[in-house]
Formats: sequence, C-alpha cells, structure tokens
Amino acid sequence: MRSLIPDELDEELNSVQIDIASKQIPVIILFEGGSGRVISRVINELDRNLEPMGVRYFHMDASKKSSAIFADILNATPGKGDIVLYDRSWYSLAVDKCNGDDRDLEEQIGGIRGFEEYLLNNGTFIIKIGFRMSNEDFRERVKEYSTQTIFNNTYLSINHIDRVKFRAIMPTIVKATDTKRAPWDIVDVRSVQETVEDVTEVIVKRLKQCVKGGWEETSPAKVRKQYPNPRKGLDLDGDSDNYGERMDELSSELERLQILLAMSGRSLVLGFEGWDAAGKGGAIKHVCHALNPRGYRVARIKAPTAEDKAHTHLWRFARDLPDPGHITIFDRTWYGRMMVEPIEGFCSKEEYSRSADELNGFEHIVYGHGIIVLKFWIDIDKDEQLKRFNDRKNDPLKQWKLTDEDWRNREKWDTYDEYVDDMISSTNTPWAPWVAVPGNNKKAARLCVMESVVNILKKELE
Repeated sequence: MRSLIPDELDEELNSVQIDIASKQIPVIILFEGGSGRVISRVINELDRNLEPMGVRYFHMDASKKSSAIFADILNATPGKGDIVLYDRSWYSLAVDKCNGDDRDLEEQIGGIRGFEEYLLNNGTFIIKIGFRMSNEDFRERVKEYSTQTIFNNTYLSINHIDRVKFRAIMPTIVKATDTKRAPWDIVDVRSVQETVEDVTEVIVKRLKQCVKGGWEETSPAKVRKQYPNPRKGLDLDGDSDNYGERMDELSSELERLQILLAMSGRSLVLGFEGWDAAGKGGAIKHVCHALNPRGYRVARIKAPTAEDKAHTHLWRFARDLPDPGHITIFDRTWYGRMMVEPIEGFCSKEEYSRSADELNGFEHIVYGHGIIVLKFWIDIDKDEQLKRFNDRKNDPLKQWKLTDEDWRNREKWDTYDEYVDDMISSTNTPWAPWVAVPGNNKKAARLCVMESVVNILKKELE
C-alpha cells in the first residue's frame, strides 16, 4: 500500500526515531479529538512509516471501569527508547469522568497536570496532538476516513465518546494543560493525505526537540512534612483483650463488606510496610482468611527487574492494581522510593525530593477512579526486633526468613526511622491515609489492621 507521507518527510521521521532509540528516551504520542475514525486512520497511516521495532499502540477501552482504564494507561507507558501511540488517553478518561461541575473539572485538570509532570520528571517525552473539525466537516469526511467496515465487539470497532460532552469540556482542559514542557499541537482535519502530512511534520518537529534535550527542565521539589504522623505517641504493645471474639466479629463484618465492595464496582488497595520481622505476613494472612479468594490477590513486591528499571517508578505497580470490585494487598509498596532507595543509593536526590508529590498524586488519581487506598506501617521497637531475629535464627523452620540484609538494615535503624517519619508525615493524605500499627503485640497488630480495613470500607461504601 502506497504511503501517504512524502519520501523526504518519511526519511526525517525514520532518522529521528533512530535518534530516540539510541538515546533511550521513552516517548508518548497521544491523539485526541471528536472523531475516533480520524484518530484511527491517521495512526494507521503513521504506523506504516514508523520502524515497528520499539513502537507500540494503545487504544483506550471505554467499556471498562475508569480504575481499570487508568491502570491500562499507566501500564502502557513506554520503556527507554520506545514510542507508544495513544489512541485516546487520560484526556478522554478525564472528560468521561467529569460531571460538568467546575470543581470536578478543576480536579480532573489537576490530576492530568500532575500525571504529566510525573512522566516528564521521570524522563518521558510527551507529544499531544488534538484534531479540530466542525460537525459539518465530520459529516463530509467520515467516509474518507473509514478504511473498513466497523464490526462491533472486535478490535475493529470504534469506541464512541460523548461528542457533545467532549466538545463542551475539552477546550477548557486543553487550555489548562497547554504547558511549556508538554504543549498541545492542534491539527485541523483536512483530507487524509494533508492531515497525515501535517501530523507527521508535528511529530518530526517535536522529536527533534526531544533529541536536543531542552525539554527536561524541572522545578525544584522537596519532601514536605505537612500531615499528622500517627506514629507519634503510639503504644507499641496495643490492646488485644478479647482477641478471639473481636477477631471473629471483624472477620464476619469484613466478609460482608467484601460483598458490598464487589457490588459497588469500586476496589481496594491495602499497602503494608514496616520494620523487618514486624509481622506484615501474619497481618496479611489474617485479612485474607476473612476474604473470598475469588476477590483478592496478594502482590509481593520484589527488587525491580531490568524491564521495570526501563520504565518510570510506578509502572511496575500498575499491573497489580485491582479490577473493579476486587482487592489487592501489597506486601511492600511503591514507598520503597522513600525508604530503601534513598538510603541505599538506588534513586537520586532529585528523584527522592519529588517522591512525596508523585506518590500523593498517584494515589489521588487512583482514588478518584474508584480505588480505596489504605496504607499500614507496622511499628515495633528495636529490642522486639532483636528478639524476633534471634527466635528466627534458632528455629529451623523460620531460619529462611532471616537474611544478612535484615542484619544490615538493623544497623541503619536510626536512619530508617527518620526516613519513615518523613514518609508518613508527607504522604498521610485524607484520600490515602496511613495507619500506624502497634506491632510489639502481634495480636494487637492484627486487630488494628482488621479494624482499620473494616472502618474504611464502612466509611467508603455505606
């Protein structure tokens, strides 16, 4: 099939794509506009001319719940040297979510800007192309831009958006998100040939700018301790009176609330952090015992792989975000960025300084898309940790739990303690709160966790 892009422009496109790959820059090219047919046809033609190695395509599935769509959007973000073409993006998702209220619109815009700042600050280059056409133009052009019969319920179908709502809201969003680091390029829809050429020229221009590197300027940030710290004054021994009776009651209530969660279409994230040997595994086990296994999963976070490191920090957690109605329990979380990584030198000072704002923004977005977020820090004192280490050391069935790394981390207790306080004080937000769990008494810890899960589900669902 003959290309619609002139040979000279095609050569420029291929040359700059090679530069992007060699410099290992992740690139997002997103397309928005009132007509899915126009977007689909232009991407189709453009894709014929791009070198397929390192280029991926993402189509926003509007039939999904917004929480699942956002997880897909984040999971589709490119690795180093890759280009992802977004056939609709977080902009269409924001329009779909917006109820028309000015305050809601401001929240959607704030979420977009925060998400793009996160991507940009972590090295991703963003090209935003908006198609502009009147209703009359659309009626004239619709046949020209249709390349095949559209079959519903297949990948060939076009997921329609509310065109009236899109036209009413999108101009305001575009104006508010037309930033220096991620500007909008508005392309008037003409003939297929002319529109494809115009889009290609924009992309070549922006990619050349990307290769030069002038887009990477960032504003300084810092970890701000602006929220209450529930660790202060915590009785580490806790209260475990009437443990069996209380645990039975909480388990029955959690079983009921899981059904309400499934019916609501919302979902739940429980994140567990704490000192080594604090009892994270035991607390998670007791939560799971009360749940129907069809509706939850436990995600154990391990050291990042090479593929994980090729993406932005939050990319590897997107695949474990729960489906609507489901629960994901994270055994360790994205908060390694605020504890282990800065202490062990796995992230830069600049990455750490941005971490609180980025994680707060991420959690605010997922909460806005229906995911309830609750985070636990299981606290024990230094003497209790030493006792548990020695118990593990002397128990053949538990020796595997104790590693040389545990002993090394213990030597840095005071440093970790300071970072933990900064982490909680800067990310204990109303939409994703921290619960400080008294961990010296394992029964008290489990009761605290169960009560907290039950209380937040009651608050959010009832």
